Amino acid sequence: MPLIEISPSAAYLRMLLKLAFLAPDIQRGILEGRQPGSLNLQQLIKMDIPLCWNEQRTALNWPSAN
Repeated sequence: MPLIEISPSAAYLRMLLKLAFLAPDIQRGILEGRQPGSLNLQQLIKMDIPLCWNEQRTALNWPSAN
């Protein structure tokens, strides 16, 4: 599969790569420090984050996008 050939070889980088697919409002909120106090990088890396942005908001207990 082409995706396997181009994926990062380091497991840690593969875990971080999924963060690039977070909904823009979630990314912005995290960068602005507005994430829930219980949400941190270690939790995000361990989570099975859905690709659907609405499902991400539900999984992370994030307010709906405006």
